[in-house]
Amino acid sequence: MYKHRATMTDRRYKILKLIAKGYNNKQIARKMKMSLSCLKTQKWRLYCYLGEIHTAIDAVYMGLQMGLLQMSELCEPMREEILYNENEKQMHRTIKTERSNNRNIQTNTKIIPFPAKRVRAI
Repeated sequence: MYKHRATMTDRRYKILKLIAKGYNNKQIARKMKMSLSCLKTQKWRLYCYLGEIHTAIDAVYMGLQMGLLQMSELCEPMREEILYNENEKQMHRTIKTERSNNRNIQTNTKIIPFPAKRVRAI
């Protein structure tokens, strides 16, 4: 987990909205009238606020989950990517539950705690 304790400011909220609209770093920096290095720092702190994420797609997805963004605010490629990722996660969940259901067969084996204590013979 990140050590930095981030908060959501108006500036970071605007950056999140511009990320959701599909702008790249240079375009966002130009629109927000800040340097590229300042923008990268603000994005990092935004990512800290949203959780342990590292990509713009994850930031937008978490923004949707937290209610900071609406699906109508996203650009078309971003919307498609998020819907694709959600479908893939759903498929992964169903496969995982099927596998776990197959493995939940109980056996009559005795569990021996490790390490076993040695008994000294007298």
